[in-house]
Amino acid sequence: MRLRCANDTEVIDYILYDTSLHYNQYKIPAIPVDVRVEMWVQEITSVSEMTQDFQIDVYMNEFWQDPGLVYDHLNPCHRNISFDYTMLETIWTPNTCFVNSKTAQIHKSPFVNIFLMVFPNGSIWSNWRIKTTGPCEMDLSKFPMDSIDCNLVFESFNYNNKEVRMRWTDVQIDIFKAIELPDFSMVHYYVNNSAKQYAAGSWDELSVKFLFRRRYGWYLLQGYIPTYMTTFISWIPFYLGPRAIPARTMIGAIDVWMMGGIFFVFASLVELALIGFSMRKEDKPAQTKRPTRRWNLSGGSTEPAPPTPRLKRGETMDLYARILFPCAYSFYNFVYWGIYMRSALQNATV
Repeated sequence: MRLRCANDTEVIDYILYDTSLHYNQYKIPAIPVDVRVEMWVQEITSVSEMTQDFQIDVYMNEFWQDPGLVYDHLNPCHRNISFDYTMLETIWTPNTCFVNSKTAQIHKSPFVNIFLMVFPNGSIWSNWRIKTTGPCEMDLSKFPMDSIDCNLVFESFNYNNKEVRMRWTDVQIDIFKAIELPDFSMVHYYVNNSAKQYAAGSWDELSVKFLFRRRYGWYLLQGYIPTYMTTFISWIPFYLGPRAIPARTMIGAIDVWMMGGIFFVFASLVELALIGFSMRKEDKPAQTKRPTRRWNLSGGSTEPAPPTPRLKRGETMDLYARILFPCAYSFYNFVYWGIYMRSALQNATV
């Protein structure tokens, strides 16, 4: 004869009412309770250099077992029962949270986004959707080839590891889609399980670190390339002659790279000023002496030989500038890109 199975209403009545006679929600189900944690990343909405933090939407999943909620003996028709967030207020929970978050809130669209499932053997699956803001570590000295580390730390707020042991599941982290922000791309993440010592004992900490790499294409188009063009244009007057003063121009810039470009543009203007000063001296009328005739032995006279033509001082300076400025700027690029590309390669191999 086939045994009759208990429907969902009978199971829920048993869990909510019959078990309440002997169930104590403040008593730890076991010593210790093994809590397995899994994170689903829905979206990372922002990474801020100003506040040094990031915003993330995640589903946090927790699995543990509570012998006081076993209903397998009822021969249930279904192998699990689902509840809303109100059920969490009547059973024991590990009271976990992000201990390093700046802000955190459970989504309410349109209801509180908490899901609870109870299995016949007393296993509990808790899932809650939360938006949280966590801290980031930044080193802007390599900007815009830099990377940013952001992390979250998850642990039980009430129970140390003698009462609650926390660990990642085999899945650990599940990312729903590729994370692409206007300025950053998430390239990797790391998980860790460690113990943190407090005055009240040792707590299990589950941490996850997200690595973001800056998208530097915009900075190349808006910063580096215009600076290259400005610097190259500033060299054109070297080939136009010392009197082409209106052709010397300069455009302002920012940051280390921009300041390097400005230095070379400024140096070309200094060279212009020196040429102008030297040309003023050369353009002054010089007091000339009447050339004296020289008599040769045959009684005839000879005219003095014409002077050897020489470059003017301004033309000489331009000649040197044509060589020195490109060489110095090439060396500057070699050093600059050598440092930054090495940093980029190191980040790429992480």
